[in-house]
Amino acid sequence: MSKRELKKEHILDEGLKVMATRGYNGTSIQDIVSAADVPKGSFYTYFKSKEDFALEALEKVTEERLRHNRHLLGNRSVPPLERLTRYFQENIGGCENNLNGGCFIGNMCQEMAESSEAIRLKVRQMLRNNTQAIEDLLEEARLDGKLTTNLSSQVIAEFMFNAWEGTLMRMKATKCREPLDVFLAVLPELFND
Repeated sequence: MSKRELKKEHILDEGLKVMATRGYNGTSIQDIVSAADVPKGSFYTYFKSKEDFALEALEKVTEERLRHNRHLLGNRSVPPLERLTRYFQENIGGCENNLNGGCFIGNMCQEMAESSEAIRLKVRQMLRNNTQAIEDLLEEARLDGKLTTNLSSQVIAEFMFNAWEGTLMRMKATKCREPLDVFLAVLPELFND
């Protein structure tokens, strides 16, 4: 990475930490540059606006999650429904670490969907990509004969991901992992005949 790219990444990383805890509206450009310990002009060298910064932050979070989960989702030596369960279990750490802040993507959706069409569309696509990954595992399980319900994989994936996002929201509201424990207890029961 060039020095320029490293500086941009530094601003993005440090600003993302601030925005993840304070939210979009609670974070100023000054907060971002203060956290990154750079002059305000440096921000505008790399980002057109706070909205542009938020869009890149969302992309960064998604890429990191995708990298983290790619090995699990694509490991065909593990049965698909087991991979699906592990997918949620392996994301517990990130959820527990964010009890005070919640899920960055979900928070951006709740905070900005009404006021920024660009952010709303970005979050919509990211959530759809996550749901698609779940749907793909369910289809694989159906082809293996392990998923026998008449409900479509798309409907089940939408339900599961919506339940997951609701779990994250409840964890944030209650500041405890109990909603997560309930989600994980119910998850395997969804596949029992």
